[in-house]
Amino acid sequence: MQSLGIDLGTTNSVVSVERRVLPISDRGHTTLPSVVGFLPNGTISVGDTARRRRAIDSSNTIYSSKRIIGRRYDDGQTRNFIERYPFEIVELPGGWPAFRTRAGEFSPTQVAERILREVVQRADVDPQRCEVVLAVPANFSNAQRQATADAAISAGLGCPHLIDEPSATALAYLHSNHPCRRALVYDLGGGTFDCAVLDCSKGAPRMVSHASDLQLGGDDIDYELARWVARLVLEKHNWDLANYSETWDRLLAHCEDAKIALSVDREAPIFLSQVDPECPSGDEAVVLTQTILEEICQSLVSRSFIACDDVLRMAGLRPPDIDAVFLAGGTSFLPVIQHGVQAYFGRSGFIEFDPTEVVAIGAGIASSC
Repeated sequence: MQSLGIDLGTTNSVVSVERRVLPISDRGHTTLPSVVGFLPNGTISVGDTARRRRAIDSSNTIYSSKRIIGRRYDDGQTRNFIERYPFEIVELPGGWPAFRTRAGEFSPTQVAERILREVVQRADVDPQRCEVVLAVPANFSNAQRQATADAAISAGLGCPHLIDEPSATALAYLHSNHPCRRALVYDLGGGTFDCAVLDCSKGAPRMVSHASDLQLGGDDIDYELARWVARLVLEKHNWDLANYSETWDRLLAHCEDAKIALSVDREAPIFLSQVDPECPSGDEAVVLTQTILEEICQSLVSRSFIACDDVLRMAGLRPPDIDAVFLAGGTSFLPVIQHGVQAYFGRSGFIEFDPTEVVAIGAGIASSC
C-alpha cells in the first residue's frame, strides 16, 4: 500500500505520498491554505481561492479553526478565539462551538473534514489504498485527537494513525542522515508553538518531554504587525484602520503577506489604499522591515524560549545537552526566529527540509515503517 502522510496545519495543509510532498495549491505550491469559504452562490471553496476572500467576506471564510477543534464552547481558548477572530460562533447542543455561515452551522471538525477532502482530491490518491498517518500537535488532548480522527474518517480516510508532530519532524531528519542522541524540535506554526525533546539514540524517536504555547504562532505575529501599522496610521493620518472589522481583517491579511515576504526580503510594503481606499494617505505605503519585525515580535519570540526552558527542565537537560535542533512550522523561516534559536542553543537549527513540509514528510515515513 502507498504511504500517505498529512499535516493538517492551522495555516496550511501539506500531503506526502511515498515520502514525496505533492503540489496541491492553485499556484502549484505544496501548501494548501487551511481555509474554507462558503460562497454567495452556495458553493464551498477550499484553499487559495477561499483565502483571497478573507478580507471581503470574513464571517463566511473560515481559517485557523484548528485552534479550537475538539474544544468546548465554554473553554477558555475558545472564548479567546471568539474575541480575536471575525467569525460568528454559536454553541451547539452538547456544548460544542460551530461557525455560523450563510450555508449553515459548521463545527471545527466539519471544517477540517472539508480541508482533508480537498487535500486528498488534489493529491489524486485513493485513500482506501493507502496507509494514512495524520500528524497532530503533541499537546492535543484526547478530545482534540478524536475530533481530528473523526474529520479524517468523515473525509473518507478510514481510521488513520495519528503521530505527534515533533516525532514526525524528527523522523524526517533521522531518515535523512542526521543521527543524534538528543534532539529538540522547535515548531512555530500558524496557530501554536510546540517544542519537544526526543531521545533518538535507538533510531526511532521517543518523546521525552514537550511543552506548548497555545497562543503563540504566526497568527499572533500578524496581529501585532497589524496593531503596529494601525497605530502608525492613526498617529499620522488620524484614521483608524481597526474601526471596521472588514478593514481590520484586510489589514491582517496584508500583514501576513508582508511577514511571509520578510522571510527572504529585507523590506515589504503595505499599501494603505489597498487596505482601506478611504484612508487619506493617497498612494502611501507603510514599509515593514526585518528590523521592525524583530522589534515588534521580540516578546513573542522570547515566549517560545520560555517553553524551551520548561521542556528542557522536564527532561533534566540544558541547551548544550541538545545534539540537534530541528525546525518546523512556516514561521521558522523568519530570520528573527533562526537568530533566536542560534542564540539560545548555541547552534543553528536544521532547516534542510522546508519547515512547512517536514511534518508531512515525517508522517509519510511513519506510515511506511
